[in-house]
Amino acid sequence: MFWVVIYIISDAVGATAKRVVQATLLQYPALTPDIRTYPFVNKVAELKPILADAVKEQAIVVVTFVTPALVDYATDFAQQHQLQLVDYMSPLMQVLGQHSPQPPLAQPGILHTINADYFKKVAALDFAVAHDDGQNLQTLTQADLVILGVSRTSKTPVSLYLAEQRLKVANIPLLPNNPLNDAVYHLPHTQIVGLTISPERLQKVRQTRMAALGLTQDNYYTDVASIKAELAYAHQVFAQLKVTPIDTTERSVEETAALILKQLT
Repeated sequence: MFWVVIYIISDAVGATAKRVVQATLLQYPALTPDIRTYPFVNKVAELKPILADAVKEQAIVVVTFVTPALVDYATDFAQQHQLQLVDYMSPLMQVLGQHSPQPPLAQPGILHTINADYFKKVAALDFAVAHDDGQNLQTLTQADLVILGVSRTSKTPVSLYLAEQRLKVANIPLLPNNPLNDAVYHLPHTQIVGLTISPERLQKVRQTRMAALGLTQDNYYTDVASIKAELAYAHQVFAQLKVTPIDTTERSVEETAALILKQLT
């Protein structure tokens, strides 16, 4: 059995170096590694004792520093003490720097930040889909925003657009014969958005929708009198909730979403 001690030192999480080390070790099954990880080392004073221990244990030191002072100290220390040092970041940063018009950000943990933002976006999109059209009202309190409106007022596309902005959005249809869930009345009115539209525009939108489904005959869904009754009911709900609705008649999804974001801020 051949033991090898490996120190992984990073000014961030150290996950990048750990993955590379583990992948490389797969090529050497005869080695039994003892891997020590030292994350969030951001000062030379924190780095010194770790490198001193590495010398005592004759360890291989793997670093992923973006802070120049840490890179310089580790490199000089390794040369002075015959320490085996592998720097995964600096060589590539130097090459890329020759092609970039701007200096590096030198921001530790930026990949972790990007990944966290990505997962937040995915979670928001999953939430919007799961809470589309009045679904899963039992978890409504987890929403950052709740959108109300009659059918075909762009609730779903606006919800998904806002989810792209990392907001957890639920949308609920307003139907005259279907009372609104009590949970909505317990939400802060600043967390609720109402969408409205002109009756004539809504009739055209619904007629287009029905035609796409192969249904061309008018019914209560496309009847302008029924539509006006639905909109009147919606405005009653908005008044009860102390919500000023956004008129989507002449607005795109992006414009509507921009108004909502402005209200939130």
